[in-house]
Amino acid sequence: MADADKKENKLQSPAKEDRCTKTHVMICIDASEHSTRVVEWTAKHLRADKVTMVHVYNYQMVHPSLTDVDRARREHAIQVGKDLLNQLSHKASVAGMKVDELKLLAPDEGAAKYIILKYVQKVRPTVLVCGTRGMGAVSRAFLGSVSDYLTSQLPVHRNSSELG
Repeated sequence: MADADKKENKLQSPAKEDRCTKTHVMICIDASEHSTRVVEWTAKHLRADKVTMVHVYNYQMVHPSLTDVDRARREHAIQVGKDLLNQLSHKASVAGMKVDELKLLAPDEGAAKYIILKYVQKVRPTVLVCGTRGMGAVSRAFLGSVSDYLTSQLPVHRNSSELG
């Protein structure tokens, strides 16, 4: 009986490398309704020591001579991005996941996919979770997909079947 108890305790205690490994999950979101599903899926299926939620705010300069208009548009885009991060962070909290960091990235260096790739390469999370905007194959082929681009550029596993 004592041997069975030892065996059971051995199975319940995590391996040494499991206790030492810190898991950092990064969730990339956009303003689509699919981001809510990504947050809910992540809260349900992943456990992490640190969770970062990332969003590239949507802004394009109108014209260099319209500095006041551009400043107001940029400030509005930043506020919309902050509101989105806060809203989805709250939804994550309700779903049982604590978000440790909200990161709003500027679109100054090109398309969102390049900005996110650069940030991921800098921060190096353990897991990167991206959703889709719900585009079909033809739209993705012509417009491109952030998640398709990131999975082709980074050593991440792709499991979109879980999201349905």
